[in-house]
Amino acid sequence: MTIVLEKITEVQDQVVGYMAKAKDPVTQGVTSIVEFINDKLPTVPAVPFAEQIPTPKEVIDNQYKFAKSVIDTQKDLALAVAKAAAPLTDKVLDRKSTVARKVAAAKK
Repeated sequence: MTIVLEKITEVQDQVVGYMAKAKDPVTQGVTSIVEFINDKLPTVPAVPFAEQIPTPKEVIDNQYKFAKSVIDTQKDLALAVAKAAAPLTDKVLDRKSTVARKVAAAKK
C-alpha cells in the first residue's frame, strides 16, 4: 500500500469510527424523543391496509441491498476501466504494466 493510500485509509477509518461512536447517543436521543411524544399523542385508529406498508427495517434492508448492488457494479466498472487504461497510466507514471510485472516475477 502506498503512503497516499495509507493516509486515505486512516481518514476513512476515522470517519467510520466517528459514525460508530454516534450510534448510541443518537439511538438514545431518538428513544427519548419517541417516549416523550408517544405519551402525548392521541389514540389513532389503525390503518386498514397497514400490513401492506413496509416497516422501517424492511425499507432499510431493501435499500441497503440496492446500494450494495450499485456499489459492487460501480466497482466492477471502475476496475474494468482501470484495467483498460493501465497501459497508458503505467507509461505516464513510469510503471511496468501488470502483465510485465507478472512475467518478471515468474522469471525469478
